[in-house]
Amino acid sequence: MTKITRWLSLALLLGLVLTLAVGSALDKATAQAKKKLVFAWIPKALNNPVFEIGRDGAMQKAKEITAKGEHEVEVLYQASVASDAAEQVRVIEDVISKKPDAIGISANDPTALIDVINKAVDAGIPVMTWDSDAPKSKRFTYLGVNNYEGGKAAADLLIKAMGTKGKVALLTGVPGAFNLEERIRGFKDGIKGTEIQVVKTVYCNDDINLGVQVVEEAMQSNPDLNGWFFVGVWPLFAKKGSMPLWETAAKEGKVKTVAFDTLPMELEYVKDGMIYGLVGQKYWGWGYDSIQMMYDRVVHNKKFESFTNSGMDIVTAKNVDAMAEAWKNRDFTKPLPPPF
Repeated sequence: MTKITRWLSLALLLGLVLTLAVGSALDKATAQAKKKLVFAWIPKALNNPVFEIGRDGAMQKAKEITAKGEHEVEVLYQASVASDAAEQVRVIEDVISKKPDAIGISANDPTALIDVINKAVDAGIPVMTWDSDAPKSKRFTYLGVNNYEGGKAAADLLIKAMGTKGKVALLTGVPGAFNLEERIRGFKDGIKGTEIQVVKTVYCNDDINLGVQVVEEAMQSNPDLNGWFFVGVWPLFAKKGSMPLWETAAKEGKVKTVAFDTLPMELEYVKDGMIYGLVGQKYWGWGYDSIQMMYDRVVHNKKFESFTNSGMDIVTAKNVDAMAEAWKNRDFTKPLPPPF
């Protein structure tokens, strides 16, 4: 081998080493350039299974953004065990100290959270609400169903089920929760002009067992009830047989019931004829859509209207099987057939 050949071989070898070194450095730089974003997703409580669906949606969207984008997205899932505005304030205070890139909250109270939401925004952390709003805060949007219209839809369903006369009771969750109060307001406006009377409103503080208890107590103290509006799903998470007075009256057709939410166990009550109709929210979207919205706000400085309407689903015996199929396949992209 001549000196020239040896020098050429050495030059080629050095070039290869340099290329590998530069490539490795570029790979590291690319990895470092993929900025990590942390979005806090805070439901009202950890003891309400409905929020687990939204959590799963949030995690799925974070995975999708991370897989295809230039950012790694992490979801910080944190909440108090039970629904309590004061506890939620403390949770948010703790989250603020962790300096996430944005926060999404289902507000337990429309006024109690104003100061802490504003504190986060003033610290440079964009905040949005979902499911339940704090409209007078500095949050950049509220994502959810139009709860007032949802309440009116529930009234329409109950009128179809029991006619324009009778006594009804309402079951709700945390007193003062903006989303629940709006549903009740819509329901009461929806029955105006009829002879339907709201004779009882009971509260369960978003607790399943308390929900069972107050429904049964209301049935016992008001044996002439003709209807119920379950403003939320709480007691229906309990096993069948947990509310014998309500269940017997429902099976016999003496009490007609409409409820918010379209969760799988509720669909069984519709199939059994114990619940006439359901007004459904976009639970998966609470997480899936809110993570995308926070990402767009932080990365692209996207502007949103004060209210982002997620839409709602109406489920009756006519389309309950289609909703059950959507849950089975975890595919909520197809429109439901008409409910009537």
